[in-house]
Amino acid sequence: MILPDYAREMAAYNQWQNETLYDLCAGIGEAERTRDRGMFFRSIHDTLDHILLIDRLILRYVDDGNPPQDLSLDRVYDDFDELRTARQALDAELRARAESMTAEWLSEPMTFWSDRLGRERTLPRGFMITQMFNHQTHHRSQVTSQLHTLGIDYGNTDLPTNPKSQF
Repeated sequence: MILPDYAREMAAYNQWQNETLYDLCAGIGEAERTRDRGMFFRSIHDTLDHILLIDRLILRYVDDGNPPQDLSLDRVYDDFDELRTARQALDAELRARAESMTAEWLSEPMTFWSDRLGRERTLPRGFMITQMFNHQTHHRSQVTSQLHTLGIDYGNTDLPTNPKSQF
């Protein structure tokens, strides 16, 4: 089980990393952001869009207890500025939500059917919050790798250097 401090720290880290990433991505221009680079979600833009989509689905699931049925991987935002604004809004929401998370809420069980495992799973709600942050980090690293190939230094990603940290 995770504790509220973990959720708060990861929400702050997530916001910091997304601000850095979106600033760098804004500087490479639309052609580079939307070019099919052979990534799992094709382009940098589509990967950023995917992260936002899955964050929203996970948050809806932890709120209402209904596992997502609409796992379309279609792009939600075509315009980068709209995507960035939506990301900023969700990051601010995540920070606010993390402030109100309690150990009891995070430990509440959530049950869903896993097609991949072929069985029902029951996990603490905090596990899904952890999955959301893990998923973000995984796909952000794909984008930072692409930025590296463009000669762009992403900078530091270490938790202890987060200027938004609660510690």
